[in-house]
Amino acid sequence: MKKRILATACAAILCLCGCAAGGGAGTNALPADESTVPVVEETLEDTGIDRFVNIPEYKGVALTKDAVEVTDADLKEAYDIDLNQYRIDVPDMEIADYFWVTMDYEGLIDGESFAGSSATNYDLKIGQGTFPESFESQLMGHKQGDSLTIDVEFPEEYDNRDIAGKTATYNITITRVSVALGEPTADWTRMYFGQSVDEYKAAKLEEVTASLTAKADTKLRTDAWFAVFDQAEVLAYPEDMIETWTKYSQEQYARSAEKLDMKYEDFLAEYGVTEAAISENAKRYVKSYLVATAIMQEEGIDEDDQVYRSKKNELLSSSGYASEDAAVANGISSENIDMTVRYYLACDIILDNAKIQGDASAESVEETQEEAPEEPIETVSENTVEDTQEEYTEEETYTEDEENTEEENYDEDYNEE
Repeated sequence: MKKRILATACAAILCLCGCAAGGGAGTNALPADESTVPVVEETLEDTGIDRFVNIPEYKGVALTKDAVEVTDADLKEAYDIDLNQYRIDVPDMEIADYFWVTMDYEGLIDGESFAGSSATNYDLKIGQGTFPESFESQLMGHKQGDSLTIDVEFPEEYDNRDIAGKTATYNITITRVSVALGEPTADWTRMYFGQSVDEYKAAKLEEVTASLTAKADTKLRTDAWFAVFDQAEVLAYPEDMIETWTKYSQEQYARSAEKLDMKYEDFLAEYGVTEAAISENAKRYVKSYLVATAIMQEEGIDEDDQVYRSKKNELLSSSGYASEDAAVANGISSENIDMTVRYYLACDIILDNAKIQGDASAESVEETQEEAPEEPIETVSENTVEDTQEEYTEEETYTEDEENTEEENYDEDYNEE
């Protein structure tokens, strides 16, 4: 889990650096005046950052930090996660609705395996709709230790078009049958956590509060970034950087296609991705790099500076890597690491100089802004900037093999670590 943090962060950073959609901050498409900005042969190293981007005043930005309020629904969700993970075994009971079934299975269509056709120790909750209803219904009434063979007809509208409308034969061995309690009990909290119910609930309240605080911090960081990013003006795109990020995007889509056992062209067609969209993404990535680098330059920071090296080491260390080489060996590109470091440094600078409402430190921050403009550059909406990059890109890019659990928000991971 820990070594996924930087990988997830890198993917998310690239989305935050200009790939969000919706009104207000973080527009998805490049503005019309930027879509016609020329791509030039000049390089950043040869001509400097001022040739390529103009950034707005990034000190004194007005932001609002969301208040953290833990609701009963938040706590129940946290309890349910634990209750479903730490279940009670019922080996002698017949499988019914909402039982958990742990199984090994292998599926064949016309005697041939297919993508996702087999798994070992797979946990399935009956009634959640994870598998077709005809699959789950044929498990009902069976017990732990049973082996069975079933036929499952996939509906014509099934998401995987390769098997939609076809019939698969599954050989299944049920290795565990369990149930999740409806609420924490004294026996359950003592068995799995060594705590009383009150102690467990107090610890969970602290955990949920920390998680929601991390989310508020993440949103504040995102708002801070877009307050500057959206107003930055790209003057020209360095051709070498456009080529680098275009190639990078193509390689990520190719990896995603390979994981789904699809051809690159078929993958793009299936998910509605065009080469023009990839090219536009590359421009957004380059703009992100230029904006972050311009802010760093204004503060006298470059990749050789101790501040940069310290931030990179901090991110690598919190992700479980002893060095950049170790991260690269694990599938995280140097470009992504560099982009992540620049993004975090730029956001730190904006936040350190921002006027933040709803934050205990806002008053002291404002007192240090004697030279800030009387009117802030932009007041960022409290609405979360939603990352609408396609799900397949986030799930398939920069990560190791998928686990059977949902990953936490990358900034939550950093804060928790």
